[in-house]
Amino acid sequence: MSNRDAKPLVNQPLDAAGDAASPASLIALLNEDLADSRALHDLSLHMLVEHEPSALYGRIVKAAMQLLHSDFASLQMISTDAAGQQKLDLIAHCGFTLAAAEHWRNVDVDSTTSCGFALATGQRVIVPDVDTCPDFADTIDLEVYHETGIRAMQTTPLHSRDGALIGMLSTHWAHAYEPNARQLRLLDILAREAASLIERTRAEALLRESEARLQHMDRMKDQFLATLAHELRNPLAPIRNGLQILRLNQTPPGATRVFEMLDRQLDHMVRLVDDLMEVARINNGAIQLHRRHTDLSAVLQAAVELSRSAVEKAGHTLTVDVAPGPVRINGDEVRLAQVFSNLINNAAKYTPPGGDIHVSVTLQNDRATVRVKDSGIGFTAEEQSLLFTLFGRLQPQTQGDGLGIGLALAKKLVELHGGTISAASDGRNKGSCFSVSLPVDEASDASEPVAPVQELAKFDSQRVLVVDDNRDAADSLAELLRVLGCESVVFYDGAQALEALDGFAPTIAFIDLGMPGMDGYQFAQQIRTRGGSTNLRLIALTGWSQPEDRARSDSAGFDQHLTKPVNLVQLTDVLADGRRFDADAASADA
Repeated sequence: MSNRDAKPLVNQPLDAAGDAASPASLIALLNEDLADSRALHDLSLHMLVEHEPSALYGRIVKAAMQLLHSDFASLQMISTDAAGQQKLDLIAHCGFTLAAAEHWRNVDVDSTTSCGFALATGQRVIVPDVDTCPDFADTIDLEVYHETGIRAMQTTPLHSRDGALIGMLSTHWAHAYEPNARQLRLLDILAREAASLIERTRAEALLRESEARLQHMDRMKDQFLATLAHELRNPLAPIRNGLQILRLNQTPPGATRVFEMLDRQLDHMVRLVDDLMEVARINNGAIQLHRRHTDLSAVLQAAVELSRSAVEKAGHTLTVDVAPGPVRINGDEVRLAQVFSNLINNAAKYTPPGGDIHVSVTLQNDRATVRVKDSGIGFTAEEQSLLFTLFGRLQPQTQGDGLGIGLALAKKLVELHGGTISAASDGRNKGSCFSVSLPVDEASDASEPVAPVQELAKFDSQRVLVVDDNRDAADSLAELLRVLGCESVVFYDGAQALEALDGFAPTIAFIDLGMPGMDGYQFAQQIRTRGGSTNLRLIALTGWSQPEDRARSDSAGFDQHLTKPVNLVQLTDVLADGRRFDADAASADA
């Protein structure tokens, strides 16, 4: 049994021998990380809109199974018995037999289970193989594991915002298995979100009786959404940094197309994470659009890329027939790609394995119509009225994993673009066809020109300090800065960075705000109150992006506030500003 937290996963652009790692393998890792981040975003959104406690608990359990590819999962909450002793109560599970669920309905600190050991230690517990774990030998729990088909497991504690232990999230495998550091990193993000959602759900239940307290509930929701967006931005930062490092270094022929695809998908993820703050506006259609003149074919290409994994996983054949020439529209590329991706994902979900999905574009007068047709289960006339309603789903025997928000969101986004969406089916098991009609932008003869890629300047004179407790983000940013010619030093702790400041004498410092111990605000305040650091430019680089966060960083003494993941243009702009600042200071001294 291992009783530990996962070690941080650190980006390593060099292999063990110090040689450059294969670009193809690094691209594959970035693609995998991006896919996991997208899955985590989707899971988070589904959990966010679930208010009924038992449904929320079930969603958390399924999310854990999906992220760790496990066969079983369970969720337990802390309670105290009459004697004042803590115990764990099973509130949700997936895969347990009735006998197993009853046996583990209540678990105390002396239990010979991974959750019992986690309760006793307060730390994560990993059991790669129950048959080789001496603590389980000759116990009733081992017999139940064998009867249930459980061979390996892990238990992760859930903590409230104030650090109190509130429960356990466990996953179990039917074979010997030990999750890797990357999986556990994603699980930690899910665990923090789950704990916040459980707290929110409990608070809502207590506050629901008093209408006067509804402003408090809104504040809690806004705070949760801000925290969720922050958590999801953190894993995107090293992905963005790693992609930029690969693009700046020597790359094999043909890699440019792959980089462009990853860039587009990453931009989609950043926008979707930013849009979490607008979830509450879905019902009233107050989502802001970022319109530009574009070609509908480019939007469909982005949608296909986003849905490719769902289509390939089910073994479907996807064909796309676009118009023979450009179809100009004035719309939000990210939002429209989200619409068509939702339709393709819906077709993939409700079509038996090995089915056909056909996407086509037709023009008539001043309208363009995109049709997504599948050979799936279809729907009846009675079910048609449920398709575009929020949380509307088909009957239990045909429903998928979703909560019924994808089509409702697609409808609102299409209508915000001045379009319409409809669905047709000849009945059960006869397939379905979803049609989206959008106005053509006749006033535009061409898409907005893409700015040419300019040769990047080198910043050999810059000494840059990076301080972030997220090792992936810190190490990848430092490596990117070195590729740009900077001399960079990394610290994962604010106090240690402060002690080493004089010895390194940086000109620019990128500082994370939410670090344990000395946070970024305290670090900046310490810098600004001490002598000899007046020329140091402090840049807040964080997942916190609300106006109050920017105001607080400004008052703490930061020169600029950037939101993760920072792009290359933002980064080079900061470095160029720092160089101009240094030149002006040198001129003044002369």
